[in-house]
Amino acid sequence: MTKDFANRGDSAKPAKKKPRAAPSRRRATPTHGNRKSLTFHGPSFSSGAIFGAVIVLLAAYLPEWMEAAPNDPILDAAESSKKPRVTFEFPDLLKNSEIKVDTSPYKPNEPIDTEKPSAFRVQAASFLEEKDANEMRARLILLNLPAFVEENNSLTGTWHRVILGPFERQVDANRALTILREQGISGIILN
Repeated sequence: MTKDFANRGDSAKPAKKKPRAAPSRRRATPTHGNRKSLTFHGPSFSSGAIFGAVIVLLAAYLPEWMEAAPNDPILDAAESSKKPRVTFEFPDLLKNSEIKVDTSPYKPNEPIDTEKPSAFRVQAASFLEEKDANEMRARLILLNLPAFVEENNSLTGTWHRVILGPFERQVDANRALTILREQGISGIILN
């Protein structure tokens, strides 16, 4: 118990005792006193990890090791005669052959004669660069549309127009226009 040395002169008055607080009760659990606390034990963990790795490796490679017998020349010769050796001839054929490609669909078409009356044509696009026009033409040919590039001179320069057709009926021109719109290309019908 502590003494109060500051009030030495007032020894006549008895010191008041503070009321004692009721002790708090802890809930008794069986883990506090009966079992030891579990802690991490490095050597045990390491040995367990190494043991587990050895088991996994044995499970993975043991079937292969069991099949592989010691090198016996008699067995090796018998096995080599049983199993045919697989050879791939395709790379050699590809290196030693020439591939012929028909490039006629990608050559620029000549413009249609003006003598032939063409009822309906569809203009897909117009470019200043001939390369861009030919790329669009090739793209449209892959969509199975009859396309050609037509040059047109104007005050702003030479324009390369990508034209579809000629179509004998307007229904065919409208179908081509629908295919263009499905590809995100806005075209117009020319008469």
